[in-house]
Amino acid sequence: MTRLTAGAALCIASVALSGCGIFGDDGYFRDRSDDYQMADSLPPLRMPEGVAPKQQEELYEVPQISSSDVEVDEFEVPRPQALSVNVGLDRVKIQKLGSRRWVLVSQPPEEVWPQLHYFLRTSGLQLASSDANAGIMETTWLSFRESPETKDKYRLRVESGVQPDTTEIHVRHYSLPRDDPRNEIAWPEQSTSPEREGWMIDEMSTALAAEASGAAASLVAQAIGGGSVKVQLREPARRDPFLSLDLSMDRAWATVAHALNSGAYRLHLEDEDRRIFYVTFDQDRELTEEEDGGWFSWGSSDDEDKLAQSASKVTLPQVLGNVDPTTDPALFGGMSGLGGATGADIPGYIVVVRSTPDAVEVRVRDTSGKPLKRGRASDLLMAIRQNLI
Repeated sequence: MTRLTAGAALCIASVALSGCGIFGDDGYFRDRSDDYQMADSLPPLRMPEGVAPKQQEELYEVPQISSSDVEVDEFEVPRPQALSVNVGLDRVKIQKLGSRRWVLVSQPPEEVWPQLHYFLRTSGLQLASSDANAGIMETTWLSFRESPETKDKYRLRVESGVQPDTTEIHVRHYSLPRDDPRNEIAWPEQSTSPEREGWMIDEMSTALAAEASGAAASLVAQAIGGGSVKVQLREPARRDPFLSLDLSMDRAWATVAHALNSGAYRLHLEDEDRRIFYVTFDQDRELTEEEDGGWFSWGSSDDEDKLAQSASKVTLPQVLGNVDPTTDPALFGGMSGLGGATGADIPGYIVVVRSTPDAVEVRVRDTSGKPLKRGRASDLLMAIRQNLI
């Protein structure tokens, strides 16, 4: 054991009491946080004779600010934002329609598939089956600590999103009494417990948002959904173009309504019974949802959208009465409340949403119901296409 001299022991004891003179304003380990306030300017460096100085530019030039431009006493330097803020939020979103929720990831399914495998494995959830062609994963039976009398199971359905290179993950939860002998189940349309479905969605979306690289991809998962695309612009011969949506009608109606409130569109009226929207379209219009005065703002110099103002005075009966159902009996036939007051000068367009055995079709017509020129119709449909969610 090392022996200490009396002087060393005394110094150690003194440090415990008074710091032995090394702390404080006069000590070695003093607070130097305000030393910069005592800094003085130094004269320029003088070069020896025969050596030409090289001109240096200011790397971080400080602009001159007059005292009238800023209140020095009230100025506060903003703190830097934490690196963790908003990380992954643009890449992973939770979307909701009615009672249904799903996770939207801005990556193709072949990249999301291995991330889901990793999430389940690190969460301690074992897979009973994994079918990349069908895009379905099912967990084994598990139990929650707060309900030991039941056994629970999850199914994840992975499919291509509405926009290119996006993925939707739909979660379904199922619960049975623990002594129920069934292993194979018929998955219901809705989860047994919306709360436990929500728990899985929250945990999964958080894990996917943290995994930002997305470098790994699964070759077997490239066939998810059979390579199908949920939204396509179709331009058949001798017929007006239309969007084909491989979605349920309620989902299609909601996402088209969202698109018609975005970009150059403005949605003025809608009739959900007849599946008709009344809109205006101005390529120079910029719509945002960040204005205090309402949802919309316009980019014109006088902050006035004359087209939208004119359309806002039109009523739904006027729009429906102006549609001539004889222009397209297949599209408008059998629909009550149309026609009777045609020929009115109504600005804008109508967007018609119709369900077929194969898909939901979306068409843009003029306010009398007549088809537009093919090029114009395609442009208007693509403007809808890019804002679908």
